Amino acid sequence: MNKYFLTVLLVIIVSIGSKAQDTLSFSLKEAQVYAIQHNYQNQNALKDIEIAKKKVWETTAIGLPQVDAQGQIQRYIDIPTQVALASAFNPAAPEGKFTTFQFGLNYSNSVGIQASQLLFDGSYIVGLQAAKTYKNLSIHSQIKTEIELKEAVSQAYYTVLATIENANVLEQSLDAAERILKETKALYNEGLTEEQNVDQLELNVNALKTSLGIAEGQRDFAKKILNLQLGIDINVPTILTENLALLVENEATPSRLLSGAIGAVKQEFNKENHIDFQLLTTNMQLTQLNLRKEKYSFLPSLSAFFSHQQQNYSNEFDVFSGGRWFPATIVGATLRVPILSSGSRLSKVSQAKIEVEKMENTSKEVEQTLKYQSELAASNFDTAKETYDNQKDNLALAKKIYDKTEKKYNEGIASSLELTQAQNQLLNAEGSFIKSTLDLLNAKATWDKSYGQK
Repeated sequence: MNKYFLTVLLVIIVSIGSKAQDTLSFSLKEAQVYAIQHNYQNQNALKDIEIAKKKVWETTAIGLPQVDAQGQIQRYIDIPTQVALASAFNPAAPEGKFTTFQFGLNYSNSVGIQASQLLFDGSYIVGLQAAKTYKNLSIHSQIKTEIELKEAVSQAYYTVLATIENANVLEQSLDAAERILKETKALYNEGLTEEQNVDQLELNVNALKTSLGIAEGQRDFAKKILNLQLGIDINVPTILTENLALLVENEATPSRLLSGAIGAVKQEFNKENHIDFQLLTTNMQLTQLNLRKEKYSFLPSLSAFFSHQQQNYSNEFDVFSGGRWFPATIVGATLRVPILSSGSRLSKVSQAKIEVEKMENTSKEVEQTLKYQSELAASNFDTAKETYDNQKDNLALAKKIYDKTEKKYNEGIASSLELTQAQNQLLNAEGSFIKSTLDLLNAKATWDKSYGQK
């Protein structure tokens, strides 16, 4: 029994230790780095690059020597029967008489090897270039995934901190409200205050409890969303080592900003550095390569081949024990010259030209859209910064009003209704300030993303 309890105790200790080890802590930068390494979508994007690299070799191999070997064993259940004029074998045979005979042996065996080499094919040249361009497209796509992932992690990180801050504010307000309610009940029991004051404060406490429960649920699900972005189990506990105030100081101050912000360092938008424009450029290259491929379809293709075969015939199955083998060797070249397609190839060339023209139009549109998005993101940040400053001032005023009202209430000058109103006003100001902080940080993350750079 002692051994049994020791075993159970050991299992419990190990279980507790493993749960403690499962807890992960992150700063914002650490969370972004971790997500890049473990996020499911980014992992798939990296695998797409590996697939594209293999695709390049697959296409390259088409133009390299191709060698195949084959072996065949045949046994005739019924040897084919031939029919011929009997006079062909017997001059004395009556005219018009036919004779039958079986031509062949029971077993027919062969082994052979065949090699081929593509010498010239315009489509192959273009296909090889397209495969390499496709690899670049996969690389750019992964970079875009990484940029979007960093923004998503930032916003999820900010949201978790905001929900934690909101829950903390409500918890502190609930503690203060319960303390005042307890003191007011004591006064009521002494006959020094009215029952209405107790009811009013108790109603406020119940409302705060409900709000706190909702806030705690929002906090828990915000953490699950962050875990999902990080690429870890949604139930693994995580600790965030930064807070909203620190992030505002580090991430959203003018000294860290780009063009457009109040007092910020000027940095012009450059479309060439934007990942979306780079993706578009790569797609343009693929479209142009497709046009070239269709043009090359008018050119001839040339390939060489070599074939060697050994054949064995016998009435006995002696393919592995000897017998006579007869060689057959062929070497040659195949030239394919397109002559007439009834306009099919010309139609494909025309379609490919139109696709290139469409991509050129898309390029102009994307350039203007990216500029607009960058300017809009800068403007939204300025607005968020101004709102943040105003809400910060409003919070200070609401706090000042609440402190004075609480003092008056303790002195019997203010009513419980006035105190509740002041507390609700303070809660609204704190909620608005937390929201403005979250909006400011999200606006900065969106602004960073609008430049399309890692």
